Order: sequence, then C-alpha cells, then structure tokens
Amino acid sequence: MDRLLELKLGQTETLSRRITAEDVAAFARLSGDHNALHVDEEFAARTEFAQRVVHGFLHASLLSTLVGTKLPGRGALYVSQSIEFTRPVFIGDTVEARATVQKIDADTRLVTLGTEITKGDGTCVLKGTALVKVLRLAEEEPRRVNRLSPPPGRLLEGRTALVTGASRGIGRAIARRFAEQGATVLVNYHRSASAAESLEKEITDAGGACRLVRADLTNQDEVCQLAASATAGGDLDILVHNAGPRIKSAAFAELAWQDLAAAYEQIVGSTFRVTQALLPTLKRSRGKIITILTSAALGRTSFNWLPYVAAKSALHAMSKNLAQEFGPQGITVNMISPSMVETDLVASVPDRVRQALISRTPLRRLATVEDVANAALMLASPYASFITGDNLLVTGGETMV
Repeated sequence: MDRLLELKLGQTETLSRRITAEDVAAFARLSGDHNALHVDEEFAARTEFAQRVVHGFLHASLLSTLVGTKLPGRGALYVSQSIEFTRPVFIGDTVEARATVQKIDADTRLVTLGTEITKGDGTCVLKGTALVKVLRLAEEEPRRVNRLSPPPGRLLEGRTALVTGASRGIGRAIARRFAEQGATVLVNYHRSASAAESLEKEITDAGGACRLVRADLTNQDEVCQLAASATAGGDLDILVHNAGPRIKSAAFAELAWQDLAAAYEQIVGSTFRVTQALLPTLKRSRGKIITILTSAALGRTSFNWLPYVAAKSALHAMSKNLAQEFGPQGITVNMISPSMVETDLVASVPDRVRQALISRTPLRRLATVEDVANAALMLASPYASFITGDNLLVTGGETMV
C-alpha cells in the first residue's frame, strides 16, 4: 500500500520523551556544542534560568524521530523545517512532539506538517512547519513457495544463466523465472547484498539452483573475477544485461557532460566489459545474450532523461552490431525494451505521468517485472533459436514500430 494514500488531512501523531542529563551530555559530544549554558551547572546557576538549559536542537530532534517513524513514517524524507523556540526546556522535563497533516500534494508527494513540542504542563516550547516528501517504494514481490517443482520439459533445464543487477526489480524477476524453468542462475549484485541473499533463499527454498556473484561492473578487475566465477562450473549459456543506474532527470541546461559520460560508463561500459569477458564461454556454448533497454529511447524519447536514453540508444546500436558479428558463431543477441515498469529506478516519477502513460497504452496498465521476465524467458528458450538482432517491445501497445 502506498503510504501517501493512507495519509489524511488533520491526521496527528505524537511522541514523548523525558530529557535526561545523559541526553544532554551525549548531544554535546555528537554536536560539539559545549556551550556552558547546557553543560556547566555552576555557569547555568548564575543565569536567569538558574539551571542548565537543554540544547534546543536536542528536543527538536524528536520531530525527526516522529516524521521518520510515525508521520508519515517509513520512506519519509525531510525537505525543510521551520522552527521557533518559544520556551526553554530543562533537564528532567518531559516533552511531547506533535505533527499534524496540513496539506498533501499528490503530484509532488510533498506533505506539509504543522509541528510543535510541548512540556507536560502544556507549555509550548517549539512550533513550526515541516515539509516532508513521501518516497515511492517499489512494490515488494509476494514470496513464491513451491513454484519450482520440476515440471516435465522445463525450458531452461540444464542451462546456466548470469543476470546482472539481479537483486531487485526486473533482474530479480528474470532470475526467479529462469530458476523456475530449470536454469542454474548466477545472481550478480553490487551493493545490495541483503536483497541478493533474500533472492537466493527464495530460489533455493523453492528447489531451484542459484549462486551469488558480487561485482562492480564498472571495474575491469571485478568483471574479470565475475567471469571466472561464472564459468567455474562450466560454460555459461545465457547472459542477461540488466544492471543500470538510477535515472537522472534534468533539463539539458542543468546537465554537464560528466552526467552523460557517467551514464555511458554505467550502462554501455558495463555491458561492453561483461560481454567481452564472457565471450569465450558464450562461443563454446553457442549462447544467448539478452539486453534490457527501454522504450523511452525509441521514437519520441522521455522528457528530461537525456543521459539515460542516450546511453540506452547507444546500447541498442551496440547490441545490433554484436548480433551481426556473433551470429556466424551461433550466438544470438537480442534486446527487450519495456515501457515504464514499477521499480525503484522510476520511483520519483509523478503519478500524473504514470496516469498519462496508462491512458495512451491500449492494455491500460503499466508493465510489470513479470511481463519483462516472461519476454526474457522466451528469448532465452529454444523457441527463439532463429531470432537475433531483434528488439522485443514490452509496452502493452504504447509503442508500435
């Protein structure tokens, strides 16, 4: 369930805490704020307060806790916070932070909160307004149990497949589908170790074969190690290029060449290095290469996605070239261009853009990771033995060429 849809105007949450001397000492250590008014009893006794005053931002930090754990809660990102300190807080005081939803902007996913902190006697010590963005989270895939029981004639029985960027999203769905169809799946990941491990457990619990291979695909040495690991048990039959960076959305005037260079390095460079490192084994197995592109690089391209679509377009051209070169050696090279798929790569796309895409798609929905995984299975299967250099559109009819 999208957390934004659960929020209502006027919704309120609170959080209470008693401020101790240990809290003040810890905050002073972390912040470096050793103002004598906060940490020196003798000094504070000579002031008009006659006792130590708690750092203002110590009790203000309760607002961060409240926003991150209760309202909006999981997936909330602070954008701004206005603060007016109205009364001092002293050691031993119990304070209550309160946040109330004042405005919800569904397009930008920004939520305005009225915030205040009061003492136990109701005295207001802080008031202000917070602006918080509720981040869009990719849907968690329901865990599949016992879907890998071996049916007769599984399409990838006895094959070995490497899927790059397989810890989440499209890559995860492809790895799972290939395992269901009998392949031993090598799951490549870079930083998302816990996600990769959960996928490995999901596949093996259901009776499939899976092995994790960590590698930064922009690093030549790590790619060489990846290739050695992938072929340690024999030749590789299927290579799926799926790894890619988050999409940088910006107008041309706001971009630097380095933005395009980085996209080329991460998208085209990674595919180049991995393909070259694994080419000897793919020649021996007369293997299959499948590259995940995007329909955003076709026809009228996506607005403000220049680095991403330019790199994917280059990858399209490279894949067609490789299909021509590798064809005589029995290697097929094909591509899949899905339209927008609900993954964390496109989590920042506003709902109005999603709805506009759905409205012009004949099937009236967005693509799912399973849609793309099924297309990859078809291209990896024996049924696609005479298909190469092709770009399979998984767009629900939104793109027609």
